[in-house]
Amino acid sequence: MNIINEPRLFTLFRHVDESGISGTGRVLDGVIFHTGQVVICWRSDINNHQSGYSSIAIYPSWEAFLHVHVHPHPVGTIEIKWTGEQGEQQRSVEAST
Repeated sequence: MNIINEPRLFTLFRHVDESGISGTGRVLDGVIFHTGQVVICWRSDINNHQSGYSSIAIYPSWEAFLHVHVHPHPVGTIEIKWTGEQGEQQRSVEAST
């Protein structure tokens, strides 16, 4: 991951929910800090299909976050959208490896 000076905000969308827990659509919001650490907040409390409790998780790096929440899923089932400096959404699709 490139060095960044400002936090980068993102949202993860799931098109398919294999586990039946997190649901589909916008399932978590996150931020990458200048240290490379990633903090995410699950949006379980607003899931229309199954209510739950939001939780927060911290990962030591973007690669660690991807390893847990993106790479295990089939290609095309997850989408990450970045919020740009002016507040616009910049689209980025993450593929599993």
